[in-house]
This record gives sequence, structure tokens and C-alpha cells, in this order.
Amino acid sequence: MTNLIKQLFDSFKGSSNPISFKMRLSFAFLLLLAMQVSANNVFSQNEIQLDMKNTSLKLVLDEIKEQTGYSFFYNVNEVQDQMNLSIVAKKETLEQVLKKISAKLPIDYTINEKQVVLTPKVVMKPTNMAIQQVLKGTVTDIAGVPLPGANILVKGTTVGAQTNFDGEFTIDVPEGSTILVVSYIGFKSTEVDVTGKSEVTIQLQEDAGQLDAVVVVGSRGKPRTAMDSPVPVDNLSTADLALTGRGVLDQQLMFKVPSYNSTQQPISDAAAHFSPADLRGLLPSRTLVLVNGKRKNASALVYSYVTPGRGEVGVDMKSVPTAALERVEVLRDGAAAQYGSDAIAGVINLVLKKKSDPFINTSFSTTTEGDGEQYQLEAGFGMDITEKGYANFTFNYFDQKRSQRAGTVSSVQDEADYWGVTDTSDFNTTDLEGFLDRNPSAGFQVGLPDMKITNFSYNMGYTLDEESQTEIYSFGTLTNRSGSAPQFARVPYWVSGFEQIYPGQEFFLAEMSPQIVDNTFSLGLKTVYNEWNFDLSSTMGKNRIDYYITNSFNQSYGASSPSDFYNGAHQFSHVVNNLDVVRTFEDAGINALTVAFGAEHRTERFVTEAGEVASYADGTPDDPTDRTGSESFGGFKPENASDDYRSNLGIYADVTADLTESFLIGGALRFEDYSDFGTQVSWKLSSRYKLLDNKLSIRGSLSSGFRAPSLHQLFYTAVTTTLTENGIQQNGILNNSDPALRALGIPELDAETAFNIGLGATYRINKHMGITIDAYQIDVDNRIVLSGQVTPTGDPSNPIDQTLSSVNVGAAGFFLNAINTRTQGIDIVFTYDNIKLGRGVLGGSVAANFNKTEVSELNFPDFIDQNDLGDALFSREDISRVETWRPRQKIVATVNYALERFSTNLSFLNYGKVTYRHPSDPINDATYGGKTLTDLSFSYEFTDKLNFTIGANNLFNIYPDTFADAYSSTGGVPSDRNLDFVGRFKYPWQTTQFGIDGTRIFSRLTFNF
Repeated sequence: MTNLIKQLFDSFKGSSNPISFKMRLSFAFLLLLAMQVSANNVFSQNEIQLDMKNTSLKLVLDEIKEQTGYSFFYNVNEVQDQMNLSIVAKKETLEQVLKKISAKLPIDYTINEKQVVLTPKVVMKPTNMAIQQVLKGTVTDIAGVPLPGANILVKGTTVGAQTNFDGEFTIDVPEGSTILVVSYIGFKSTEVDVTGKSEVTIQLQEDAGQLDAVVVVGSRGKPRTAMDSPVPVDNLSTADLALTGRGVLDQQLMFKVPSYNSTQQPISDAAAHFSPADLRGLLPSRTLVLVNGKRKNASALVYSYVTPGRGEVGVDMKSVPTAALERVEVLRDGAAAQYGSDAIAGVINLVLKKKSDPFINTSFSTTTEGDGEQYQLEAGFGMDITEKGYANFTFNYFDQKRSQRAGTVSSVQDEADYWGVTDTSDFNTTDLEGFLDRNPSAGFQVGLPDMKITNFSYNMGYTLDEESQTEIYSFGTLTNRSGSAPQFARVPYWVSGFEQIYPGQEFFLAEMSPQIVDNTFSLGLKTVYNEWNFDLSSTMGKNRIDYYITNSFNQSYGASSPSDFYNGAHQFSHVVNNLDVVRTFEDAGINALTVAFGAEHRTERFVTEAGEVASYADGTPDDPTDRTGSESFGGFKPENASDDYRSNLGIYADVTADLTESFLIGGALRFEDYSDFGTQVSWKLSSRYKLLDNKLSIRGSLSSGFRAPSLHQLFYTAVTTTLTENGIQQNGILNNSDPALRALGIPELDAETAFNIGLGATYRINKHMGITIDAYQIDVDNRIVLSGQVTPTGDPSNPIDQTLSSVNVGAAGFFLNAINTRTQGIDIVFTYDNIKLGRGVLGGSVAANFNKTEVSELNFPDFIDQNDLGDALFSREDISRVETWRPRQKIVATVNYALERFSTNLSFLNYGKVTYRHPSDPINDATYGGKTLTDLSFSYEFTDKLNFTIGANNLFNIYPDTFADAYSSTGGVPSDRNLDFVGRFKYPWQTTQFGIDGTRIFSRLTFNF
């Protein structure tokens, strides 16, 4: 068999066909699984033989495990495994042996599948105690999974009970007693008032550290811990996220998850109000976001500016308030076969709270420069809906002020040369010198935008029938966001005539001031029939952006030009209907078999609405020299308006087999049928095997994936102003269905396809420490990109010139399936928690991501190659945006220490270098070095209800390298002055690792009722 495997893998080396390679690799993976199945039969069911005298309980349990394969689960603080006993067993069953142990020692037991749960023996009520009521109940975790072996004690008495295999119990409550104390290993103990109740369902919240945090994403079967999952998953609580000191979810994840990037971009149109976010360097479109396991709608924005994520579409990660979340699960593995399109890089599942005590949190932060103030107010509460339901509500208000980190114009001569200002110009060099003395940055503002976010969210459910566990549930989020982001300041030698509406001003600063709405609403019904779990739901989501340009000017209108413009709107919405059916078979001849299948029907709509006439019109059509439309961002014209739909149907099957307690294999298959581009089939295989007394787990996955072109990429059109190597240009983006593109030989968009390989290991060093290491390779073919700008040739008969003339822009771009990429990387996470140090408790983690993306192939239509337009469509700069504009290294190390009412948190965040490549001239390439940031905070609990935190982000005031640093070999400035806009940009605006705020001091006050 060993020789067979060797021959198989040797055959890979000679294969140049990628399809053949993938088929062979898939076969090899299946072969290894088959070998593992044959080598690991179900544990022997032989009867137990023991003859042990004065031996510790731990050694006895180890011997039983060796003979039966059953594992033991207990809390060493409750069950002392160093207790000695003598025991003899001659071909006896496990049940008989456990009874003998329980008779000798003060412990009880519950057999759960191939696991035995040991708990302290509870003393039942004395016979002379009067009985007030007989109470029946069920104990589950927050997901509704029964907890066998949970302890129930009537407070103030010695009366107790224990839950059975199904989490059920019956207890006689003595007269005068009304409070039950319920506890279970790894969960928070809770007190329950049972006054007047005959039945009760009790949900316990997890109290384990990160090692044993339970996750649901990545598996439709039983929830698993992050250490036992067959694929890598991060599990972050809201407390983890709050420790970052940041106020919005995308920035909290940026500073907590190494493989997640989300950098705030200044002066980037509406993208300044969003933050392009991605996993594993694959840019925003390839990460699927769920809320409570249901697909979250994408935003209406296409990142069209020259920043990371250009041409991409993502979810508005500022639309869900962190205070509403119980946790965030980040699945770092391809999951298109399980969840559908977009899940090439992974899945982020935002799990809302089911119930919380009333709370009010308030926080404030400011930079040490005295700007960029952020104020936040969070409030929420949970409640019971009679005895059968729950509801949780959260309100969030976030207010951010702008910051200023602009550079200064490098010299009067540089500015004059750039704009062609001479002594004979209307605005001469003397005027220019005086202007720059008064305005060293030429009116520019670079930094955070003004922003206000108002969020409301709810999560509720109600049990209609307890016997069938029928529950109706609903959740939703409503978000309104407004703000204002400065764009390029217009100076008189760039745009003349503005003094007619801005008298006495030396420049005007146009601002992008959008109104953004994002709403999600989900309604569903769960039930159980013949042990099959059914979940039927419908989810509606919408994101709308109304574009306003304020403090702007339409030169063609002169004195009659408005200063504020409505430029139109984009809106994306979807309706997603899901049916999910799941059952776990415990008697299938193996440890467990989980079968899941279901269907998803989704309709999507993308709308473009025209702006007001003055935002796009030419007020003086007879003058070909003036500029038309609102400066900075022209309005959408009536011919740009569209209302486009599509639908798709997905059908999936997902099977997970726990062949033994140690060995798991899983597979998923999904079929998708899109109304606009056709069908796709994706698959996934995964496995996990435990070794070394279950401390070491080896895991791996193979999967295919796909991403349908978004409606935005199919129908988006816009005109915007940006810097290119050819100077400042009005750039157009053409609708993918535009006949002009067919004339240029540009085909209609097709789906991206992907192939993922993952291999990793987890090692539980002890109950407080563990490490996970996961390597991955992701190949994406036919990747959709937004092209560079195609410019005129100067020949009016050339199809290129005719196309640009027809859309009235100086240059145009479009979407096309242009590149194949390969991403390789490794994630390492070391976690430690609940370690006693002195009188306090120590916890934290060290997590790192190392990755590399390379463009392996360019796929251009024949017309592009024949006309030598390849560099224009996807230049060196575009390639570097994919390959090197995100850091290839990111390390996050945290340590927190709690001592009675005091705690402190220290974090180190290391970001690797990023590299910019110039579109045509390598002398203008630049590398911006890696940096390490330090965060430090201190918290104090004045009472059990009141906590105060103060801290600093970026304690040592670290900034990215400047243009002067990057171009020190060429005099501190690039030779292409479009890159730094003659010094207006001090820090790189195309790509940056972590923002340009510097040190931020923050405080936070939390109050629980």
C-alpha cells in the first residue's frame, strides 16, 4: 500500500494538466480516507477485566479507556482523579464497572455515545422534607443541544438531580424553595426561579476558554469546538472584539484576525465610508458573510477607486453592531459546496445574542493630534416571552469626526511644472507662491471622514410546541449611515470660475456625502419530525447608497451652478429562501452519522437611479472647453439608470461521518442554477483524525468553488475623477452588457472557479493551551477584475476611439474574466487561557498569517492582444494590487491578566511590507516597510455592574512609511508626481497596511443592570 501511494504522488510530478492534477489529488485524498477507515475500525466492545489495588482513579479510567475506547470527561476541580480505589472486574460490562466505581467514590456517571461524563455525586433530599412540587426540565446549550450529566441543585438544600442522555431531569422541589442552581462542565452556572412552574427549559452559556469554544459554522451537524473542527475556525466573543478599543466591527476584526484585512481608505469616493475587507488576501468578493447562519446581503457599492479591492463587491461590515453579537465565527476554508457562491476564501458568521442583561456602554476616543474623535453609545436588553420564548434588542450610535494627515506641496516650482503655471498664465507663479504660503496643502484634507452610524437589531424566538421542538424565530438589523469625506481640493489653476459661487475662496473642497441604508430581516420556522431537524426561513436584505456631492461646482453652469448635488443612487437587495434538513444518527454502526440536505432560492436586484440634471449635464453645450458635471463625482445620467434582476436555485447535500470518536470524514455537493449565466457544481471533502490521547488532531480538506459575477459587476456604470500616470482623468466604467464591449471583443462575464487544498494540525498541550497550524492553497481561475483605463488612439475610425466617444469619457474601463491566481499561505494560532499566575488569571493568544498571491495567467480576448492593449487593461500596477497591496505577513499577539477587579490587555500587531508597482515605469515602484503596533488598556470593575476601561491604540505613534521614505533614493519624491500629487499625499493612498491615525486614546464605561 505504501508503494501504491508513492507511485500515485510521483505521478503528480509529471502532470502539467491542472485538471488531471486535481483529479489525481482528489483520488489520493479518497484513498487515504479509505485506508484510515480500514485501519481504524470501531473500538472493541470486549468486556472489561480489571484487578487494581489502591490505584488512582485516573489510572483506572485510563485502563478502561484502553480496553473499551470510551473516553472520560470531567472537571478536575469537581472530580479528584487522584482518589485511590481498589477494583476487580472479570469480563464485566462498562455499566457494571462504573457502578462499582460510583459505589466506592463520591462520583456519578452518565454514558453519552462513546463518552462517559463524571460528576460529583449529589445527595438526594431527606425523607422528612415536605414536597412542594415535582418539576420536570431540560438543560441545553445556547444552540439547543441537550447537556447530559448536568447538575441541578435546589438552592439552600441538599436536594439534587442530574440530567439524562437527552438533557432531561425530574426533581422534587421542597416546600419553601423556588431557586434551582444548574451547573455543567465548561458552562456558566445559573440560577433559575421555578415558582409556579411544572416544566422548565434551561439554556446554559459556555464558560470555556478559546480552546473549547463551540462553533457551528462549517458543519451542519453537531457543534464542535474550534480544536476539534475538521477545518480552521476562529471563534471571537464580543468581549474579545471590545478589547481592541475600536468602535466598528470591520476594524475590530482587522486588529484581531490575522487573515482578515480591512483598511480605511481616504479620498476614495464612497469607498471612504466603507472599508474593503477580505480573508486570506483574496479581496472582498470571495468571502461570504452570514448572520445567524443566513446569507447577508452585499452592499450596493462597487469599489471602483484605485485602492485594494478595486472592482470588488463586499458586505457592509459596519451594518451590524458588535454589541448585538454573541460571537463571530470565521471559517478560514473554501465552503462554496456548503454555503454557495462567494465562499471561496471562507465564511464569516455573525451570531446574534439570544438574551442579555440590560446594559449601557459608552466610549470615547481621540487621536493624540486632537482630531478624529469617536463617540459611541450602545444599549440593549433581553427578555423572556412567557416561558417559551426569548427576545434580545440592541441599539448602537457611533459618531466619528474627520482627521487631517495631508502632506504639503513639495515646492512652488514642482506645482507650477505639474499644472503648467507660468509667469504669463492667468494665474501666474507669483500668485501661486502666495497661494501655497497661505495653503501649504493646496486645500487638501486626507484622513478619516465624518461619519454617523445608527444601528438597531433584534433576535427573537418562540416555541410553539415543545414536544416537536417547533419554534418560530426572527432576527433583523436596521442601519442608517451618513457622513462626509473630503475629495480632491479644486484650485483655480485646475478648475476656474468657481469664485462665482464661492466668492472670496481660494479653493473649494468637494465632499462625498452619501446616505447609506442597510437592512436585514429574517423569519423562520424550526421543527423536529422523526428526529429530522427542519429549518425553513426567508431572509430579505437591502443596501442603498444615495450619493450626494457637497461643496462642489459644475463649471459649465458658471454662476448658476449649484454647490450641492444629488448624483443618484445604487441599491442592491435580495430575498433568500432556505430549507435545511439535518439528522444525526447515533445507531448507524459508527460513532455518529450526520446527514444534511436542503435548497436555497435567491432573487437579487441591482438598481441604478439617475441624479439631478445639474450633476451630469453640460450647461454650455456650445463650449467644448469647459468641464461638465459635478466636480469629483459626476451624477448618473438617465441612460445609466437600470433595474436588473436575476435568480438562482441551489441544492446541496452534506454528510459527516464520525467513524470513531477520533476519526471523522465529511463531504458536500452543491448544484447551482443561475438565471443569467448557467449552472455550476461544487464539492468538498474534509477529514480529521485524533492521535496521542486525543491531544493531536490532523485535519485536511479538498474543495472546488465558484463565484458568480455579481449583479453590480454586470450592470455597474459610473464616471469618476482619479489620478493616473496620464494625470487627472474623468474615467468611465461601462456596463458589461454594453454593445460597445461586444464590438471590442469583450465577452460577457462568466463565473470564477476555484480549487482549495487545506492541511492542518491542532495540538491541545493541556486544558489551558493549544496550537493550530493550517496550510492552504487556493487556485482561482477566470477571476473577475475591473480593467485599467482604455484611452483613445487618435484615430477616429478606431473602435476604441468610437467607443470612448459614444460614452463621452476620456478613458473607460470594464469588468472581464482576466486573470488566474494562486494563493498559498499558512495560519498559526497559539491560544492560552485561564492560567493561574499569582493571585490572577492569564490568557491570550499569538496568531499569524503568512500568505502569497500570484497572478499565474492573463486571459485577454483576441481583440485586446491584437491591439496591444494588455498593459492598459491590466498593468503592472493592477497585478501588484492583487499580489502585493495587502501585507503578506500579519501577526497578532495578545496577553490579558485579570486580578480580582483589575485587568489589563496588551497587544502587538505586526504588519508585513507592501509593494506598489508603477503601471509602466519600474523606477517609480515603491516598498513600504513592515511595522509593529502596540495596544495597551486597563480595566477596573467598580462593582459587579460597573466597569471602566482606558487605553491606547498604537501606543508608540507608529505611521506607515511616507513617500519620502519609499523614494529616498530619488530625492524623497517619485518621478511620477501623480503618485503623491505633488506632495499633497504624505502617506501612500494606493495601499497601506493599517491606516494613518497614529496614537488613539480611548475610554469605555460599561454598565449592566
